[in-house]
Amino acid sequence: MRLFAAWLYFLGGVALVGGIIIYATNIPNVPDRDDLVEFKGFVVAIQLQKDFDGTDVVFLKYRDHEQRFRYISTYPLYVEVRDRLGIYRDVDILVEKDKLGDPSVSPKIWGLVEHDPLHEGTVVTYDEIYEETTETDRAWQNVALYMGGAGLLVIVLAYAIRRAVPYRPTDPSV
Repeated sequence: MRLFAAWLYFLGGVALVGGIIIYATNIPNVPDRDDLVEFKGFVVAIQLQKDFDGTDVVFLKYRDHEQRFRYISTYPLYVEVRDRLGIYRDVDILVEKDKLGDPSVSPKIWGLVEHDPLHEGTVVTYDEIYEETTETDRAWQNVALYMGGAGLLVIVLAYAIRRAVPYRPTDPSV
């Protein structure tokens, strides 16, 4: 029975380490709301391209600003932004502070508000984008928490077995 407890220690340790690794590798790569700044202006060009990994991207170009901003197809309301967002429109976006102003970088848009005088404009909030982009990562983190919890439970079970079953040395000469 004590040998069985040793195997439980091993399996519990593997499950615990596996849960920690899965949790750590699935931490969402999303900036905090405090790291974002609002950028306002008039959109003068919209360009559709594919990113390096094959995702569709809408690039927005603003008047009197050299930098392009990208809205990725994994974000909510991508089709509406791609098809209904018009040029020469007043559009407010949220971008990272440290990436704003460098024309060699195309920062991701983390929030979008279109001001259309004739129709209701497109509005995508930071919270909607955060929920959509981190859904898979958060699901894997939940799996990791269950796996780590099961590993801890198995380790406690192994400890209880080792404490309950006394050690009886055998005579090696027999």
